[in-house]
Amino acid sequence: MPAALVPNGGPRRPEPVVAVVGANGFLGRSVMRALSGAGVEARGFTSAEPAVHGTWQDPALRHCDVVFYLASRISPAIAEREPERAAQEITDFRAFLDALRENPRRPVVTLAASGGTVYDPRCEPPYDEQSPARPSNVYGKAKLEQEEALAGASDWLAPVVLRLSNVYGPGQRTAAGYGVIGHWMQALLAGEQLRILGHGGSSRDYVHVDDVANAMLAVLGRAPALRAADRPTVLNIGAGSPTSLDDLHRHLEATVGRPVPVEREPARPFDRRDVWLDIRRAADVLGWRPEIGLAEGLADTWKYQLSTSREPARPAHRPDGR
Repeated sequence: MPAALVPNGGPRRPEPVVAVVGANGFLGRSVMRALSGAGVEARGFTSAEPAVHGTWQDPALRHCDVVFYLASRISPAIAEREPERAAQEITDFRAFLDALRENPRRPVVTLAASGGTVYDPRCEPPYDEQSPARPSNVYGKAKLEQEEALAGASDWLAPVVLRLSNVYGPGQRTAAGYGVIGHWMQALLAGEQLRILGHGGSSRDYVHVDDVANAMLAVLGRAPALRAADRPTVLNIGAGSPTSLDDLHRHLEATVGRPVPVEREPARPFDRRDVWLDIRRAADVLGWRPEIGLAEGLADTWKYQLSTSREPARPAHRPDGR
């Protein structure tokens, strides 16, 4: 790529070549929109057009400067029920990292990891990046193993791990296990009873998908410094504050403008009690902070659900809270 010229006629560093793996996913679509809005052209890889398939790899991987790895087809519930799918995700990620050995640019590779499941539940939140990592479920173990694989590839790439809290927003899957907010909203539209699993005081850290996409943009903007780091960069990305399920229920009632009854059932064995993140290091390293509050984010998500709902059908799974 030829160097561009700045107004005084001097050379300017070429724009980085950016790839998004999982570009058609919930987070991937938001990141692609954010990149486009910032004037950044990105190569999107999907399951239909993969970056790596067996021993074949897309030639574009040899020229990428920054890669966002957002691909995942599992949830905590799926991982517990089908651990072989979690194992396959680790295998696929290792194959992808191996393919990057042929890239001479030492690309910055950002992994969308899990801040909600990797920290030791015996420790009290909020969790910062120095908190002990000790996943208590299959999903968290798989995500941590991906982190370790990325760190092990630091000879030929620059690892960046973003440990995401509970991401929500327009376009999120509404099936059971993929996030309580979208699932609850879809249940309301289908006339289903909402459930709260476990203690209503159980807290999570809900962060809007657009805030997460902006964190990815911040990684792109700091790519030279992240490439120069002498160790993997690990950052928590979340709202930085807890919201209990009972409080989330009250927020939802305010959003839809009417009472919303719920039924309560025991927690699942792999559910954690309280998880929220300390996000100060992301502010220090990336200059990033979340900007979308829960009330605004819920209104945004509800508007999307209404706009996409036609003839609501009874969902295959009953609504749950986690």
